[in-house]
Amino acid sequence: MKESIIQIKGMHCGGCEMLVEDALKDQSGVIKADVSYVRGAAVVLFDHTISENKLKSIIRNEGYGVQ
Repeated sequence: MKESIIQIKGMHCGGCEMLVEDALKDQSGVIKADVSYVRGAAVVLFDHTISENKLKSIIRNEGYGVQ
C-alpha cells in the first residue's frame, strides 16, 4: 500500500470535501481518502492497482486544481 498527500486548490467548504472524497473512494484501488478543505489537501491510502497521477486526474475531473 502507498500513502499520498495531494495538495488541492479551489475547495472552500465541507461540500467540496465530500465531493472529492466520494470521487476518490469510488475509485477501485483506493483504500481510504481523507479530504480537508481547511488543509487544502487529501491524504489517500491506495494499492498498486492505481497511480498517484490517476488520483490527481480524479480530483481534476471534479473541478479542482492539484499540485
